[in-house]
Amino acid sequence: MNTPSNPLPTAIDQRLPRHIQVRDELMRRVAERVWKAGEALPSEDKLATEFSISVGTMRKAIQALTQEGILERVHGKGTFVTRAHERASMLRFVRFRDAERQEVPIAKILALQTATGDETARRKLQLRSASEKTLYIHRSRSYGDEVVLVEHIWLPSKRFGKLEGHLRRESPPLLYPVYDMLCGVVVSKAVDELSVGSLSAGDAAIFGVKPATSSMRIERTMRDHGGAVVEWRISFVPCDRFHYTVEIR
Repeated sequence: MNTPSNPLPTAIDQRLPRHIQVRDELMRRVAERVWKAGEALPSEDKLATEFSISVGTMRKAIQALTQEGILERVHGKGTFVTRAHERASMLRFVRFRDAERQEVPIAKILALQTATGDETARRKLQLRSASEKTLYIHRSRSYGDEVVLVEHIWLPSKRFGKLEGHLRRESPPLLYPVYDMLCGVVVSKAVDELSVGSLSAGDAAIFGVKPATSSMRIERTMRDHGGAVVEWRISFVPCDRFHYTVEIR
């Protein structure tokens, strides 16, 4: 990696505290994939020297990104760019027949289409033009004959050009690693909104239940390290298959 001659670009607001300026520059490098997901950052000492600041100030900058979930500290190993897909599984909302089940459920692509998205999808993805296309994915997740999740996913087609062809050949159980490997899109922050709704006739048939069966509706907006929205997803789980646990400290 080439070290920039000026570690703090002039665009950064010089009125901000020094550790916030450094935090913003580190964030920029993560967003531009100078350090990729799962990759270790240089040591705090080395970064402090590069930025001509104290180790304490650098530590505060790194701590800010750690609290935001962009970086993670691994004791004895260093600081790494997080892989958000490892902690963003929708399966935490599902109650399994076998409570000890560990394997990833099978994914089945039910529909796949690139088109100019509807107004809601464009707004959720923050697309600027009505002509910008979205990639729509409709898929189910199942264990054997039990469908546990049905998902409707919209992506900005411009950033996922290689994905449609791949999904027409394969149906990977996890999409976030594929976003990274094929399209260079690393997911970072997810916002999940939960509500109770009713299944459409089509989704009810996939679950093998009656239309309008009560279900949990999980709406997710996913952003990359730069803050751009890269996915809008709506997932459904029948209420009798829903499970959610949260620990508050």
